[in-house]
Amino acid sequence: MKPMNASYKNLSCQLITEALFRLMETEAYEDITISQITQEACVARRTFYLNFNSKEDILTGHFDTLIQEYDAGVTPEISASIELQAIHFFTFWKMHREYASLLAKNGMFHFLIRRFHLYLDHASYKTFPDVSDTEKTYIYSYFAGGLWMMLLAWLQRDFRESPRQLADIFIVMIGKSKPQ
Repeated sequence: MKPMNASYKNLSCQLITEALFRLMETEAYEDITISQITQEACVARRTFYLNFNSKEDILTGHFDTLIQEYDAGVTPEISASIELQAIHFFTFWKMHREYASLLAKNGMFHFLIRRFHLYLDHASYKTFPDVSDTEKTYIYSYFAGGLWMMLLAWLQRDFRESPRQLADIFIVMIGKSKPQ
C-alpha cells in the first residue's frame, strides 16, 4: 500500500472536518455517523480511518489548528498582561464564532474548555513570573473557567458586546481595576 502524501492527507482532513461541521448544523453531533461524514466529504471510509480514529479526533485536530493560530497571535506584550490576554481571547473567538456556536449548539462546549485548559497548562505566559508551578495550575484553571463561561454567555447573547467590553468585565471579576 502506497503511503498518503502530505497534501492529499491535508485535503482529506479538511474535507472531513468541513463535512462534520456542515452535518452539525442540522444534526446532533452524537447522531452523526462516520458513514454520513465520509459521504458528505466525498471520501472513502478508509480515507477517514487513515486520518482519524473517531469523530472526536476531527474536533481535536481542528481545535489544535485553532490553538496554533491563537498562539501565533500571542505577543510578549499580550503574554505579560491579563487584560491583553482577555482581549486576545475574546477577539479570537469572535472571529471563530461559527465553530464555537456549533459546538455549543451540539453540547460539545466542554470539549473546547478541556482543550484550551491543556493549552494554558503548556503555554509560556509570563503573567505570573513569581508564583510556583502549582499556583499557576490553579490560576490558569480559574482563568480558563471564567473566560470560557463568559464566552458561552457571549455566544448565548449573540456576541452583542465587544471583546474590549468583555475584557473589562473579566478584569473587574478577577479583582483588578477597570481600565480607564
